[in-house]
Amino acid sequence: STPGFLEPKYLPTLQSRGHSITMILINTASRIREVIEDPVLDRQINESLTSIRQYFMHPEFKALLEMVGPKGELIDTCNGRTINPGHCIETSWFIMEEARHRNWDKDLVQLALQILDWSWEWGWDKEYGGIINFRDCKNFPPQDYSQDMKFWWPQTEAIIATLYAYRATHDEKYLVMHKQISDWTYSHFPDKKFGEWYGYLHRDGTVAQPAKGNLFKGPFHIPRMMICSYMLCKEMI
Repeated sequence: STPGFLEPKYLPTLQSRGHSITMILINTASRIREVIEDPVLDRQINESLTSIRQYFMHPEFKALLEMVGPKGELIDTCNGRTINPGHCIETSWFIMEEARHRNWDKDLVQLALQILDWSWEWGWDKEYGGIINFRDCKNFPPQDYSQDMKFWWPQTEAIIATLYAYRATHDEKYLVMHKQISDWTYSHFPDKKFGEWYGYLHRDGTVAQPAKGNLFKGPFHIPRMMICSYMLCKEMI
């Protein structure tokens, strides 16, 4: 979080806030807190939660935006209107995990469920299934050329988040959503012949390119999903 430590995603001529570093610091701090007690960790989590509520959530679009102005204002450009459903769904279960740490804090659970519900509505492909990459909050054409593809990692985040939501609420709706995304993911991404998962599918679920790993797809999201899912199921059983 040190200013200038990470290379900015956007030119400094445009003053903005980014969702990425805000959300990942919730998870980073909570992981470190498992073994080290330090008030700076709780403070960072609280600051990130406040920023998500105050700046990135936009009820007028029923969306959590990836990039906003310094005061949370909409930046009415291609970048500023971007919704990344998988990223937002990941944020939702980070918040549910923090809610559990606080004895299932009701306000945090509600915040997480709101983000999950909004992001599922934007992201779930009602025609082909799966979570798509990008949407525009005004329903303009997204600028990213991979906007309607299905990448591996948003699916893994949705598998965790829907299971976490069911764990938090016992609402059958989230169990249905979990089955939807889990069934779709496991029927499309694993390579049944050689093992591992493909990373990049076309919108209709066919393989776009067969690489199992590259600069972005490393050995992280899939085992994390499997471990988190196993632990949540074990708790519920």
